[in-house]
Amino acid sequence: MRKTMFAVLVAAALALALGVYAAEKEVTLEGTLVDSKCYLKDNSLTGNDHGPVKGCGTMCLKGGTPGALLTKDKKFHAILAPSITLAPYVGQTIRVRGTLHNGAIAANKVEVSKNGKWEEVKLGVMM
Repeated sequence: MRKTMFAVLVAAALALALGVYAAEKEVTLEGTLVDSKCYLKDNSLTGNDHGPVKGCGTMCLKGGTPGALLTKDKKFHAILAPSITLAPYVGQTIRVRGTLHNGAIAANKVEVSKNGKWEEVKLGVMM
C-alpha cells in the first residue's frame, strides 16, 4: 500500500512539474509597442499620440501603465518589464524575447527597430 501511495505521489509531482514547464514557453515576438490601457479601451490606439494628446502612450507608460506588444496578426501580449524603460518607444516596432505566461511575456530582452537595425533596450531591474 505504501509503495502504491508513493508511486501515485511521484506521478502527481511529475505531472505538475511538466505542466509548469509547459506553461513557461520561451518565445521571441515582434510587433508594435502599445499603451495597454488605452489600447484595451480603443483598439485603434496603436501609436504614441491618442487623439489630441501628443505622446499619450509615453506619458502613460512613464506613469506605470504596462506596455504591451501587438503583433501583426493583432495578438495582444502584456509585457512584464519596467514600463518606464519602454516608454520612449510606444508606437514603434519592437522585438521581445522571454517566457510566455497565459498570453503575457516575461521579458528577458527587448529590442527596438531603428533605421532597419535592432537596438537593445536596457530593461533594468523589476521590483
